[in-house]
Amino acid sequence: MAEKLTECSFLIPMCQDSVLSDGAPQSADSWEWLRDQFWETFNTPGTLAPGLYDGGYTDPDTGERVTDASRKYILAVKKSDVKKLRAVLREACRVFEQKCIYFNVGGTVEFVFPTE
Repeated sequence: MAEKLTECSFLIPMCQDSVLSDGAPQSADSWEWLRDQFWETFNTPGTLAPGLYDGGYTDPDTGERVTDASRKYILAVKKSDVKKLRAVLREACRVFEQKCIYFNVGGTVEFVFPTE
């Protein structure tokens, strides 16, 4: 009997954070880094959902409204591997110049921040 997997999804904005960085579009190298992390950590490229996801939030540092368009990735991982995915996303905050990443684990949402 195959082990049950937990569906996880997360959003990566198409542009870098304009407070942390210059707000430039993400580089091809950054997207390739993410795919490589999936292969190396979970032996899968994950699934890139079609289209872009438009969203927004209030920047905690500036109090300003921010809108963005994001790619959505979906991975099914062992429950014991959710911590590994969270660690990849902590590093992704740095690679993609984001303050945090929206992360959904089996219907429960959290925000992943880079480690200090």
